[in-house]
Amino acid sequence: MLASDPAHRPSEGLGADPGRVAQCFRERVVPCGTEPVNHLEAAVEAKLAAVRSLEFAPDASFAADFARVIASVVATRPHRPSLVAETAPGVVREILRAARTSRLGPADLPAVADRLGGAPAEVRLDLAAELVHAAAPDRLALLARWVWNPVRRTGILSEFGGEPPESYAGTQLRLGEVRLELSALGFPSSTFAAVDVLCALTYAGRIDRAVDASFQGGGIERLLPGPFPLATMLLGVRRRLSNADR
Repeated sequence: MLASDPAHRPSEGLGADPGRVAQCFRERVVPCGTEPVNHLEAAVEAKLAAVRSLEFAPDASFAADFARVIASVVATRPHRPSLVAETAPGVVREILRAARTSRLGPADLPAVADRLGGAPAEVRLDLAAELVHAAAPDRLALLARWVWNPVRRTGILSEFGGEPPESYAGTQLRLGEVRLELSALGFPSSTFAAVDVLCALTYAGRIDRAVDASFQGGGIERLLPGPFPLATMLLGVRRRLSNADR
């Protein structure tokens, strides 16, 4: 939950750069306003709960419920029919159960992706990241490729400074450091949802800067959504927010 008057109390000795986290927070989160950001965080929490509920979804509704989850992930949306058809409900339930009961961690992500079917390997990694994150959002961060790809060393995590993580475990650690910094900045969260919000708004800001530079102020960029609606799409919560196009 974002406080209305955040104050920065920097931490020391962390891999993430407190100054850069604070800069992203000030430039990308604070301008959106307290209420919209809190609504965005709540929408993320609701999405995570919907994903988590697949563990106990009845067989009769599982395919439809799973399809909605897939549709909420940017990378997996185009593969929705094949992912539903080629991934057994029991596999999804077991992944969620194992992550919820601490039998899965960040290092297990590639193995989790291998258990899914119906999409290219990198797309399955993103779906695996969403499932594991939703199962234990208080403990496990979102390790999707847009956040950080430790193989290619690409993703928004580079905006927060520190040596680039070389593994999923290292990415988890770095995002945990970012979470601590957000708490110091007045944006604490009982889960990693606040980190999801920061990452998405920062990523959307990067896209917005690139679009503005590409069109050089010609006016075409005004036809495209701004950072806040871009972030809602990236997080898969656009339909949960009535003010996403503001």
